[in-house]
Amino acid sequence: MKRNIAIVAGGDTSEIVVSLRSAQGIYSFIDKEKYNLYIVEMEGRRWEVQLPDGKRIPVDRNDFSFTDGTEKVVFDFAYITIHGTPGEDGRLQGYFDMMRIPYSCCGVLAAAITYDKFACNQYLKAFGVRIAESLLLRRGQSVSDEDVIEKIGLPCFIKPSLGGSSFGVTKVKTKEQIQPAIVKAFGEAEEVLVEAFMEAVAEALQREGKVTIVGFGTFSVVDRCMRVGINPRTKQVIEIPAHKSVKFKAGADLTNSVQ
Repeated sequence: MKRNIAIVAGGDTSEIVVSLRSAQGIYSFIDKEKYNLYIVEMEGRRWEVQLPDGKRIPVDRNDFSFTDGTEKVVFDFAYITIHGTPGEDGRLQGYFDMMRIPYSCCGVLAAAITYDKFACNQYLKAFGVRIAESLLLRRGQSVSDEDVIEKIGLPCFIKPSLGGSSFGVTKVKTKEQIQPAIVKAFGEAEEVLVEAFMEAVAEALQREGKVTIVGFGTFSVVDRCMRVGINPRTKQVIEIPAHKSVKFKAGADLTNSVQ
């Protein structure tokens, strides 16, 4: 008997378009002779399953199932491809844990901590990991240009604290760029991080394309393709051109210290 697999896509952030494309790719790769595959699209309170004939049916959140005519289909496994909330911050993982449905990624705690940049930094700091100086702003709070320059310095990065994408991130080099960058970051999340620029690491990456910090891990430069997203608040289409980004791989010492 074939298992029913839900490829869960969508979400409530600007990367919903990326997530839906990822789901289509995964759907094309998995062997349909072995599994019954369905793409489940989530956006806010709208949870719908896409059938092969293009029909959409609401998902019953009471047991993560759907009914097509007289047939009720209950999912056996969830392949989470949502970028951002609720797929990367632990919310969906908690739901599936309660439903006793296995899923494809880490659990609630790891997802919740790593999705929140400020919380993750403070967690790592407790284990002796050196982190960049930062300020956390919650919606409704403000900070003066002078305080940013005095406490963090320039250049610095201003970005959403909640999330894992490039949307809303600004490298700030001048005083005049500070407040617009904060506004931009708040357009993506309820919390904003003002973080110091790690000059030594940046210089090493520019020279070598890779840098290893003993006891921490390795940073390397990777090429990112052009991406398109939608701002969940304004519904404005956002385009990020192809660019170089930094990828991090934790070293054995760091991995062992937090396990």
